[in-house]
Amino acid sequence: MDPFILAAHIKPMGFEKIIDVGCGCGVIPLLLAAKYPGLRITGVEIQKELVRFAKKNVINNMLEKTIHIIHKNIKNIDVLDINGKADIIVSNPPYKKKGTGRLNPDSQKAIARHEIFLDIDLLLNCSNRLLKEQGRLYIILPAQRLSELMPTMEKYKFSLDLIRFVHIKKNEEAKLVILRAIKGNLCKPCTTAPPFYVYDFDNRFTKEYDSVFKPV
Repeated sequence: MDPFILAAHIKPMGFEKIIDVGCGCGVIPLLLAAKYPGLRITGVEIQKELVRFAKKNVINNMLEKTIHIIHKNIKNIDVLDINGKADIIVSNPPYKKKGTGRLNPDSQKAIARHEIFLDIDLLLNCSNRLLKEQGRLYIILPAQRLSELMPTMEKYKFSLDLIRFVHIKKNEEAKLVILRAIKGNLCKPCTTAPPFYVYDFDNRFTKEYDSVFKPV
């Protein structure tokens, strides 16, 4: 659910350069490339098996000229690896702090869910280094982690531009939060978008959630 919701909130302008940090099997790059022809998208993934799946998905969708997958730890990515700084960085990072909760015995799932190789501090640090000035950073995280994200954004000179909470249903607490941040100073107040609901009161998908999965 998370990558589909996040991808639906990314609005590239023209032929922008995008980096997906922790791209997994390439869901977000594939969605963006299908919707916005002409983008240049780099997916960065540390897990070899997921890189293999991502590259296969790119080939199967004939998007080799649009999407490039790199097998590397994001902290080791240099600006030269991506042919210059990016306009947008997007990430659906691991949502559990290292040392909290049960660590999955499957190493692939453990790395995807726990901050073993990627945590909030590293994500913001690398985004600051790889983004152009006034570049945009899109993140989706558990809503309960918002309080720890805010000081880290300030530490790495990011200004919060948009925030939107994701609820399973109305009258239930938010499960996720979508953030758009700008590298550098922002000359306008942060926008708080209306809540995003997954289900209506009849336990059917809302029209907005359903639209996320409709073909382009």
